[in-house]
Amino acid sequence: MASIGSNSSVQEADVAASRADIVVGLVSYNDVGTIGAVARALRDGSTRYFPSSAVKFVLADAGSTDGTREAAREVVGPSALVEVKYESGPALGALAYHGYPARAEALRAILEAAQRLGAKACAVVDGGIQALGPQWIEQLVAPVLTDGIDYVSPYYLRPVNEGALTRSIVYPMFRALYGVRLRQPAASEFGCSGRLVTQYLAADFWDLEQVSVGIDLWLAVAAASGEFRICEAALGPRVAAARGTAADLGTTIAQVVGALFTDMEHRVDFWQRVRGSAAIPVFGTASPIVPDAPSMNTDALMESFALGYRELREIWTWVLPPRAIVELRKLTESGPDRFRFDDRLWASIVYDFALGYNLRVMPHDHLLRSLTPLYTGWLASFVLEMRGATLEQIEQRVEQVCRGFESEKRHLISGWRWPERLR
Repeated sequence: MASIGSNSSVQEADVAASRADIVVGLVSYNDVGTIGAVARALRDGSTRYFPSSAVKFVLADAGSTDGTREAAREVVGPSALVEVKYESGPALGALAYHGYPARAEALRAILEAAQRLGAKACAVVDGGIQALGPQWIEQLVAPVLTDGIDYVSPYYLRPVNEGALTRSIVYPMFRALYGVRLRQPAASEFGCSGRLVTQYLAADFWDLEQVSVGIDLWLAVAAASGEFRICEAALGPRVAAARGTAADLGTTIAQVVGALFTDMEHRVDFWQRVRGSAAIPVFGTASPIVPDAPSMNTDALMESFALGYRELREIWTWVLPPRAIVELRKLTESGPDRFRFDDRLWASIVYDFALGYNLRVMPHDHLLRSLTPLYTGWLASFVLEMRGATLEQIEQRVEQVCRGFESEKRHLISGWRWPERLR
């Protein structure tokens, strides 16, 4: 088997002898329980939907010790599988929220392999997914090959208490900043064109400190802020296997929101010119059946918010204006029937944290972790309001949250340009 990837020593003759129209990248780490089914579904889908295309599978494994690589080889076969080797970057001080060591290096190795293989389209899928169908590969690749799309983002169906960090901060802020209604901009799966692969590999974010946790989001931002065509693919539910010890909520927020805020600093000239947002096409349809999610203890979420207010209020005053502190105090005194976060208040709070992050009012990690109780308060409000709601009603409610972020963007721009006016 060839070895193509970052810092690889593969001979150019070997690369030239093995070309591909489509590259299917698999990112794995101790996924022996799922990798076989994932590879089989993608292999069968490639055969069914792209029978006349040359397809190569590229496996970027982070050093599995449970037989993951062997399981992938058995399903795909040596003639269609390329295993890339890559160097791991410096380890983060805390476990990455997605659970994949050196994820950025793995993705870069897959993209380099796609470029060297001359792929017209590349799709990336995590090896830890528990259930996916052959149609996934069609949805991620066909828009690129047949419709001239450059970036395909998955759209997953999720119950009210899943994907809340995306719904509350990542999607609304991404949409307001970059003007694209990409509902899951930090998704692990995606499809892209050969043109975008070249752009990705030339990007300057690969050596940034936060790349291991920010890479998925930054790839989406690079597509949204460039002259690329973007769409979503309706893939239905996404169920992933648990991978070791999960990062705690504070760490997850610090990593995900920190990556978003860092990107803002690098693209300030772009997002300050954006006004409003535009819808993007959605390819395919997915069954509205969503797996049952465990119930959420909203009382505990409200208690976490109230405790945070008591213990962190003084810290919040470093970034939040007095009127926001007053509104938060009123929320701590509300019962479940009246506990509701106003959308514009929530948007202004997140924007004020972004401004505080940019101004370095305190160490970044301390600032971001202090956002955790505010997030649990928003989540309690959202779950209480959406109990018994349909997926369509949940989508409509998220749309209202996004409009709050868009309407408050002028506050963000003003604070960024004239920080002395914050107080």
